[in-house]
Amino acid sequence: MKKKLHLRWKHPQKLCVFLATWLICLCPIMLVAQKITVHIGQGTLDQAFQQIMKSSDVEIVYNTDLAANIKCSAATYNQQEISDILTTLLQGTSLQFRNKNGIYLITSKSTQQQRGKITGKVLDKDGSPIPGVAIIIKGTYNGAATDIDGKFEIQNLQDSVFTLVASYVGMKTKEIQVNINTNIVIRMEEETKDLEEVVITGYQTIKHEKVTGSTTTVTSRQLEERYTTNLLNNLEGRVAGLVTYGDKTLIRGSSSMHAETNPLLVVDGLPIEGKIEDLNPYDIESVTVLKDAAATAIYGARASNGVIVITTKKATKEGTTEVTFSGNLSIYEKQNMNYHDNFYMNPAEQVDFESAYWDYYYSDANTDTTDPIASFESSLNSYGTITPLQYAYYLRATGELSDTDLEAYKEELRQNNFAKEFGKHALKRQLLQQYNLAIRTRTEKLNSSLVFNLKRDNNGIINSYDNQLNISFKISYDVKKWLTANFNFNSILSKTKESARSWCTTPFNVPAYYRLLNDDGSYNYYSTNFNQYYTLDDENPALKSMDFNHLEDLGMDSEITDNRNMRYQGELLFKVIDGLTINSSFVYETERKNISNYSEADSYVMRFLRNVYTTQSGTDPNYTYTYMIPEQGGKLTTQDTRGEYWTIRGQLNFQRTFAEKHAVDFIGGFEFRETKSNGTKGILLGYDDQLQSHATTTVSFPDLNNYTYTTFFAPGYSALSCYNVYINPYLDIIQEQWHRYASGYVNLTYTYDNRYNAFASFRKDYADLFGANAKFRGKPLWSVGLSWNIGYEDFMQDVKWLNSLKLRTSYGKTGNIYQGATSYMTASTGTLNYYTNMQKASIDSPANPNLKWEKTATTNIGVDFSLFGYRLRGSFDYYYKKGTDIFSQKTLDVSKGFTSMNMNMANMKNNGVEITLSYDWFRADKEGGFSWTSSMTAAYNKNEITSMEVQATTASSLAGTSFQTGYPTSALFSYRYAGLDQTGETTELGQPTWYTEDGSKVGTTIMSEDISALVYSGQTDPKVNVALDNTLRYKGFNLNFMMVYYGGHKMRAREYLQISALPYGAATDYLLNSWTPENTDTDVPGFGQYGPKNNSNVSHQYSDLFVRPADFIKIRNITFGYSVPESLTRQIGMENLRLTFQIDNIPALWKKNNVGIDPETLGIRNRMKYIIGLNFNF
Repeated sequence: MKKKLHLRWKHPQKLCVFLATWLICLCPIMLVAQKITVHIGQGTLDQAFQQIMKSSDVEIVYNTDLAANIKCSAATYNQQEISDILTTLLQGTSLQFRNKNGIYLITSKSTQQQRGKITGKVLDKDGSPIPGVAIIIKGTYNGAATDIDGKFEIQNLQDSVFTLVASYVGMKTKEIQVNINTNIVIRMEEETKDLEEVVITGYQTIKHEKVTGSTTTVTSRQLEERYTTNLLNNLEGRVAGLVTYGDKTLIRGSSSMHAETNPLLVVDGLPIEGKIEDLNPYDIESVTVLKDAAATAIYGARASNGVIVITTKKATKEGTTEVTFSGNLSIYEKQNMNYHDNFYMNPAEQVDFESAYWDYYYSDANTDTTDPIASFESSLNSYGTITPLQYAYYLRATGELSDTDLEAYKEELRQNNFAKEFGKHALKRQLLQQYNLAIRTRTEKLNSSLVFNLKRDNNGIINSYDNQLNISFKISYDVKKWLTANFNFNSILSKTKESARSWCTTPFNVPAYYRLLNDDGSYNYYSTNFNQYYTLDDENPALKSMDFNHLEDLGMDSEITDNRNMRYQGELLFKVIDGLTINSSFVYETERKNISNYSEADSYVMRFLRNVYTTQSGTDPNYTYTYMIPEQGGKLTTQDTRGEYWTIRGQLNFQRTFAEKHAVDFIGGFEFRETKSNGTKGILLGYDDQLQSHATTTVSFPDLNNYTYTTFFAPGYSALSCYNVYINPYLDIIQEQWHRYASGYVNLTYTYDNRYNAFASFRKDYADLFGANAKFRGKPLWSVGLSWNIGYEDFMQDVKWLNSLKLRTSYGKTGNIYQGATSYMTASTGTLNYYTNMQKASIDSPANPNLKWEKTATTNIGVDFSLFGYRLRGSFDYYYKKGTDIFSQKTLDVSKGFTSMNMNMANMKNNGVEITLSYDWFRADKEGGFSWTSSMTAAYNKNEITSMEVQATTASSLAGTSFQTGYPTSALFSYRYAGLDQTGETTELGQPTWYTEDGSKVGTTIMSEDISALVYSGQTDPKVNVALDNTLRYKGFNLNFMMVYYGGHKMRAREYLQISALPYGAATDYLLNSWTPENTDTDVPGFGQYGPKNNSNVSHQYSDLFVRPADFIKIRNITFGYSVPESLTRQIGMENLRLTFQIDNIPALWKKNNVGIDPETLGIRNRMKYIIGLNFNF
C-alpha cells in the first residue's frame, strides 16, 4: 500500500484588537501552552488527531496510514493542554510526540540504541532557507520540521540508507535518498510558481490563479534587494505600466486633466490619506499594484488612476521574540559648483563678456544711447541692481579711474569664484542616515510588531536638516476560537529646517566674479536686487543697510516645518461557520502641520521691510520719521493646518469549494468615509524669539495695505507688492474642506475545477460633492472578468516545457473625483470689509447641479505563463482605457457672473501594452551555489484627448497650454523657428524669425488667431519605459543592478532668451555664442550692440528650436551585498548579519539630446549617492 503523508497547516488570519491589548502582549500568560476543550469519539488516532486540529490552531505531523491502524477510546478533555491530551492518547502505543517549532511531531519510541542521525537544510532556488518544511523518512512515521533557518535533524535511525520526503505548501514534494550520519541540502521548487501566489486587493486575499484582472505583486525580498527612502522609487522597474517620472506617478497613463492622477494608496486593507513617501520602507511585506478595472473596480470612484496596496510585516517565528536592526548611511556626491557644468560662464569669461558690452556702451558706436554717462547716473539714483564692474566702467568714463587701474581691477575680479566659495562655506557633504529597529513576537494566539524608524538628513547645506521618527505598532490576537482582533498604530513625527529665502541657497543669482568673504574672513556685502551704490543718506539713522551676504542670511531667515501624522487601524473578524466570516474595520487618521517662518531683526527681509514702510515728513533738518512696522524685532509667520480622516467598513466574506470542483469567493459590504481639513495663519511683527515678545498690536494693517508706493526709501517702489508677499498671505485662514462618502459593494469569483474563473464586481458610491441633481448622487461602477488556466487542462499535461498558462480578459468602469467643483455655488470669507467693518464673502464658483464623477471604462486582455521548468516566467497585457465626463473648461453666459468653469466636458483615451519577463540563467544546485536571474518590464502608452469644448484659439494661448483635442495631456506646441535673420530684411540682424500659418517669416511675436502657426512637438510624458533588473548570488555574495530606458517623449530645454542688456547674476554660457557679423553660424540671438530693439521673447521661448528628444538610458543603482557565514554570526549571538554597498544616480549611459541636459531634471544631473548598509537579527 502506498504510504500517505498528512501535513495540515492552519494560518491564523490577521484580526483586530484595540490599544489596550498591548498590555496583553506583555503578559506572561500568553506564553503558556494552549488549552482546549475537545470530545474524541471511539475510533483511530488519525481521527483523534483530526479532531484536535479542528478544535485548535495547532499543526500535527504524522503518518496517516499508521495512525489509522491504531485504535483509541472515546474521551472528553475539558480545558486541558494539548501535550496532556497527546500523552493520554499515545499511552500503550509505540508512538511518542514532541513539539518542534510549534509543530507536534508524532514519532516512534526507539527500543534500540541510537545508531545515527541525518541533518540538513532546506533551501529555495535562490539559496534562502525555508522554515516549516515537513521532512519524513519514507515508509515510517519518523521525521522533523525545519526551523527558521531551514535546518532539520532526524535522530534514532537504525538503517544505513533512507529516502527522505520533503513537503511544503506551494512547493513540489521532493524525495531524496541519503545515507545515515550525513548532512544534506534539499532544494525545493515552487509548485506552480506565480499561479499559486496570492493577490492582496485590500478587500480580500485571493489566489493568483483565480484572478481575472491585471495585477503585479512585489515581495519584501525584492524590495530588500536595494535601498530607497521612498517606496515608489523601489517599485520602478518592477511593475510594468507604473511610471514615476518627474513629479508624476502614473499607472497606465494620465486619466484626468484637472483631477487627481496619483494612484490610490491602501495600507493593511484600508485606503489612507497619507503619502507613500512617509511609509517605512523596512516594514513592507508586499506591494500589490492593481491596474485594470477587474482589479480596481472594488474601489469605485477612486480607482481610475490605479491602486497601490501595501501590506506591512508581522512576526513569522512562533514561540520567540525576533529583533531585527537595519541601518543605512547615504553619502551624497558634493554639489557641483562648476560654472560650466551648470551652464554658466566662469568668472573670467563673465568679466570679459561684460567688459565687451561696457566698452561698446561707452563708445561712439553706441547710437542707441545719446548720453551713456547721464543715462548711467540716472540708474545710480534708482533702485535697480548695478555690479562693481559696471560701476568701474562708469568711473573710467568720468575720468575717475584710469585704463590701467580698470584692467588691474578686472584681473582681480577674474581670480574670484563665488560659487566655489559658496560651496566651501555654505554647503557640506550631504549625509542621510536611516535606522530601523523591529521587535516582533508570535505565540499560538498573539502576533505583535513594534517598529521604530529614524531618518536624519542634513540636506547638504548649513542651518538645515530634515528629521523623521516613524513608530508603528501592530498586534493580532485570537480572542476566541471564533473571534480574532487586529490593531495597528502608526505615528510619523517629522521636523525640517531650511532657509526661508531661496536666494540664499544658490550662488548663481550674483555674478560669478563676486566674493563671498573678504581676505580676513569677514562677510563681503553686495546686493541681489537693489542698487548697492544708491542710498538717500549714508548717515540717515532711519534707514537700514541693504547690504546682503548669502552666508550671513542663511542663519537669519529660516523656515521650520513640524509634521505630526497619526494613523489608527482596527479590525474584528468573526468566524461564523467554515468558509463564512464577517469583519468590521476602521482607519482614523489625523494630520497636523505647522510651518513657522522666522526672520530675525537684522535679516535682509526685515531691513528691507523697515525701509519700505518708513516715511519721512517735515523739512531739513527737522525731518520726522514714521515707522509703519516696529523698529525692533523680527517677523514670525505661521501656517497651521489640521486634517482628520476616517473610514469604516463592514464586510461579509464567503469562501467555499463544493463537490471538489466548484469554488466560490464572495465579499459584500458597506463603507463610509469622511475627510475634513482646515487651518489658520498668523503673523507677529516686532517679534523677539528669546524674549517671546512682539509688537503686532502697534501695527495698522489697513495703513500698510493702502500704502501702495514708497515715498522715502526708493521713491516709487511698489510697497503693495511687499505687502502681498510678506504680510497679507498670513492675515487669512485656510478654508475648511469637509466631505463625506458612502459606498456599497459586492464582489464574486466563481472557479470551476481550478481551470475556469468568472468574476463580477459592483459598487455604488455616494459623495456630498454630487447632490443637487438626484440623478447624479450615486454612481454604479462595475467590472466583469474571465480567465482560463490552460495549464491545468488534460491536453496540456504532456507539454513538458510549459508549466503554466493563463488567459484572462476583463472590462469595467471606475471613477475619479475632482475636488475643485461642487453642485452648489460656493463662496469664501476672509477679512472684514475695510469701509463697513462687515463680514464679506467672495463667490468662488457658480452652482453645477449636473456635476458627475469622472468615469473610465477599461478593457484588458492578458496572459500569464511559465516555461521550461519555471525558468522563464512572464505576462503580457493589452489595455484600452476610455475616459468620459472628464473635467475641462466650459464657456458660460456672462450673465452668470463667470466666463467659464470646469465641468464634465471632455473625453480622453489611453491604450497600450505591458510585458513582464523573468528568466533564471543559472540556478543554485547547492547551498551557496551560483544563481543569476534577470527580470524585465516594458510598457507603451498612448494618451489622447478625444474631445473638449474650450480649446486654445490663438497661437499665443496654445503655446502656453497643453490641452487640445487630438493630442495627449502633456503635449508641447511650438512656434516654427525660421532661423536668425542674416540680412535684416525680416527683422533686425541676428534676431530670430518664425513662420506664420501661411509660411511667411516674421520677426515679432506671433499674435495670429490661426493656431496653425504652431506645430505639435511631442509630449513630455514618456511613451515607452523599459527596465532590466539583474540579481546574481554566490556563497553569501550578491550583486543587483537595474537599468532603465525612458523614451518617445520630448523636453523644452536650454532656451536662448533675446536680451539686449546684461542680466544681473551669473551669465548663461550660451551668450558666448551670440550672433555677430563674424559669428553667423549660430542660433543664439545677437546681444548688446546686436541685441533686439523689440523684445520678442514669447515666440522665441516657445520655439521648436529648443525642443529636444528626452530619451535616455541609465543605471539606476548597483548593489553589492554580503551575508556573513552563519558559523560566524552564531558566535556573536546573531542569526543573520548582512552588509551592503549601493551606488545610486549613476550618470546616464546614453542621452538622445546633444545639449548636455539631463532629461529628468532639465538641467544638471542628480548627484550620485553611496549607501552603506547593515542588517542583522537575533
